[in-house]
Amino acid sequence: MKSIITAIFLLLCFKSSIAQFENSDIGARAAGLNGAFTSLSNNSLAIFYNPSGLGQLRYREVSVFYSPSPFGISDISTAALTYAEPLKFGTLGFGIRTYGFDLYRETNAIISYGNNFRGKIFYGLNLNYYNLNIQNYNSASSFGADIGAMAYITDFLRWGFFAKNITGAKIGSSEEKLAQVYRTGLNVQPRNDLNLILEIEKDVKYPLSVRGGMEYSVNDYIDIRAGIGTEPTAFSGGISIYYKTFQIDYAIYNYRDLGITNQGTVTFNFGGDKSRIHAKEQLKKAFLN
Repeated sequence: MKSIITAIFLLLCFKSSIAQFENSDIGARAAGLNGAFTSLSNNSLAIFYNPSGLGQLRYREVSVFYSPSPFGISDISTAALTYAEPLKFGTLGFGIRTYGFDLYRETNAIISYGNNFRGKIFYGLNLNYYNLNIQNYNSASSFGADIGAMAYITDFLRWGFFAKNITGAKIGSSEEKLAQVYRTGLNVQPRNDLNLILEIEKDVKYPLSVRGGMEYSVNDYIDIRAGIGTEPTAFSGGISIYYKTFQIDYAIYNYRDLGITNQGTVTFNFGGDKSRIHAKEQLKKAFLN
């Protein structure tokens, strides 16, 4: 009975869930900022927020994300894996995300590319494979593409843009159109240890959403962050703990209609402390020459 109710819940779907490949926050760092990550996107999870951000990376990175029981419902668990490999001709990325349970399963696999022009202009592309499987009913697949851009405007300001599913991908015999989302915003970095972010998001099926976030580095080992958003109204917070190549992120957030939930991410960055310093100083160093 519980599985039947959950299946109906998934098929009906709503803004805060990710049924039928709806837009959602993946990764505890971005979730702690309430999804305001388009104009920052300086880790491998940029694949889900703005692939142009991959062009900012200098070191190989792997992240594992897991949300086992969103809002207390284990049958809508979400997991993701991302990998980024900086090369001479840009950064290649790979991501895979799964959502659901045995009766209803969504899988999204992504090949991503990000690069930069003179260290100030960034561009990126995602190629997506979507698969939807409903047990004893149907299985369907589709392909789509996303694009992203970023610019360092001054030594304390960067702008980001992301267009999800610009190809208008559809899935299934009913040709259900997958989520088509546009995001843009600004990241202000008045100091190396502080990020202030303000972004807007427009899913073509829903009202305009405004998201804001703040991230502060307490010391070399700990970051804290908080975020707020509209449509739906949501509040979030989070913490990151760093030790050499290892990083743990945790986020907790509260949706007005759904309540409180949390998620975690584990990241291995092969640059270790050098990568962390690079991420903090990259914006200001771009204007030193």
